[in-house]
Amino acid sequence: MVFKRFNPYIFFLILFFETFVQGQTKKQLPNSTLVIPPKQIVRIDYPHMKGFSVKVWNKSKFELGVSAREHHSDSLYKGFGVGKNEFATLTIEENQYLQLENRFIAPLKMEYTLFKSGSGKKKRTVANRTVAFYLVNSTVQTLPILIPGIMNPKLTPFSQMGVELPWGQKIFLKTPGERLLLLTVTDSIRKGAGIDVADLIDAALNPKD
Repeated sequence: MVFKRFNPYIFFLILFFETFVQGQTKKQLPNSTLVIPPKQIVRIDYPHMKGFSVKVWNKSKFELGVSAREHHSDSLYKGFGVGKNEFATLTIEENQYLQLENRFIAPLKMEYTLFKSGSGKKKRTVANRTVAFYLVNSTVQTLPILIPGIMNPKLTPFSQMGVELPWGQKIFLKTPGERLLLLTVTDSIRKGAGIDVADLIDAALNPKD
């Protein structure tokens, strides 16, 4: 876990916490609270864990940037914004680390819980198959998206968000007083495909007979 600006005191806490994590036997680890200084990036990495899942809660009034990035190249694998009092879950693979970003001039408070990955590869059945793809916002508006049980991201103008979702997962647009179904994930979505949310909104509002 490394701050963009090195702090010896923080580094000591990181070493202690990683040792504590390694000694846990339960799959779910205790909640951790973190305050990210203004305009700072925090990287969370557990090299002795062969991947993990994390649930993140944003306890501040500003958007929290969350992403999974590759170890060797620091390239973005998938990322999104988590709004005020919202949460999201993300899987970090063995060759990746978790990055949290505060783009604002005020401190940002958040909480997170880690879930250890199980040993061995799980058999992929119809019930747990997933597909990784991108939601693309080609408009000048911020689009509030709802993915029940997983995340409530906000797609900023001219941006894209990588997701990996199970078959059958529904994606909604949050509108005042209701939610508009945009997409149900199926095996027809090609891995790595970019899906324009504006097209999904148009199709949902103007269904073809």
